[in-house]
Amino acid sequence: MRIAQLVSNYHPTNPLASKAIYSHVGSLSEGLQHLGHEVHLFGATDSVTNTILHSIGPALSQVELPDDIRKYYMFEHASRCYEFARNNVDIIHSHFTIISSFFNNLIDVPTVVSVHSPIEDRVRSILELHKNNRYISFSLAQRKQMPNLNWYANIYHGVDTNIFAFEPEPEKYLVFLGRITQDKGTTFAIEAAKATGIPLLIAGASYPEEGYWQKYVEPHIDGKSIRYVGEMPFYKKIQLLQKAKALLFPSNVSEVFGYSMIEAMSCGTPVIGFDNGSVLEIVRHGETGFVVNDVDGMIDAIRHINDIDRTKVRKRAEMYFSLDKMVAGYEKIYRRILSDREFQDSKSK
Repeated sequence: MRIAQLVSNYHPTNPLASKAIYSHVGSLSEGLQHLGHEVHLFGATDSVTNTILHSIGPALSQVELPDDIRKYYMFEHASRCYEFARNNVDIIHSHFTIISSFFNNLIDVPTVVSVHSPIEDRVRSILELHKNNRYISFSLAQRKQMPNLNWYANIYHGVDTNIFAFEPEPEKYLVFLGRITQDKGTTFAIEAAKATGIPLLIAGASYPEEGYWQKYVEPHIDGKSIRYVGEMPFYKKIQLLQKAKALLFPSNVSEVFGYSMIEAMSCGTPVIGFDNGSVLEIVRHGETGFVVNDVDGMIDAIRHINDIDRTKVRKRAEMYFSLDKMVAGYEKIYRRILSDREFQDSKSK
C-alpha cells in the first residue's frame, strides 16, 4: 500500500519524541514501512524518519509567528498532503481531528482519522458536520465522549517492548509521569506518596503560567520525599519507569488512552490509576496494578503493590500493547477500508 501519514507540523515527528502524538506517528510510520509499505509522512522539516518526508518548513513551535498565522500554515500543510495524495497514495491517515475534514471529500482517496485529544464541547458542533468520516478511537471509553461519530475501529497504542525492557527488581520509589496540571492530578500523587512514606519522583512539563505548579506542587518538593526531575529525555524516562515500584496515574479527566501506563507496564512496573476514561481497559485490577476511585484507594493500593507480579504486568503489555500489534492493527484497517471501497465501487457499476 501507498500510505500518507498526516500529522500536525507544530512539533517535529520522531519515534523518540517526548510529545505522544509525534512519537506515535513516528513509530507507526516506520513500522508500516518495515512491513513493506510505501509511507509518505507529512510533518515538519525537522522530523526524524526513515520514511518519505514531505514538509513546508520547520516545526511551527520553533517559528516566531502569531497563533492565527500558524493555523494557516497547518491548513497549507494539510492541503499539500491532499494535493499529493490525489494521484500518489492509496489511503490517508490523518492525525488532525478536524482539519482534514475540510479536504477529504475533495479527492477520491479515502481518509481515516485518529482522534488524539479529548473531544471538548467547543468542537462538537463542527464534528457533528463531519460525523460520517471514518474515526479511530484509542479506547472504547473514548467513544463515550461523542457516540454518534462513525467510529470505524478501535486500536490501542503500542510501545516497543524491546526498548521499554522488563525490569524485575525495582527500587523504592514511586513515579508520576505526565503534564503537571490539575487535570492530571499531580497533587493526588503527592498526597498518596506522603501517606505511605515512599518517595515520589515527578517527571514532566510544568506550566507556571497556570498557577497550579506554584500553589499545589512546588511547596511539597523537598528533594527527598518529593522530587521533581523535570522533563526526561526518552531513554532516561525508560530508566525512571523501569526502577519504579509503581506509576501513579491519578487523572481527573476521561483519558483517551494514557501512553505512560503502557510504557510502565512494558517495563513490568504496575500502574495505580483513578477509574477515569481508558484506565480500566488498560490496567487489569489486582493483576497488573490497581484501579481506584480516590486518594485513600491509591494509598491502600501502594501498600499492596508488592502483591503484583511484575512478570504478569509485562505479559499484558506484550499481549495487548506492543508496537507490532498496533502497527498490524492499522495495516488491517487500511486494507479493510480499501476493500470496502472496492466493494462499493463494484456495486455502483
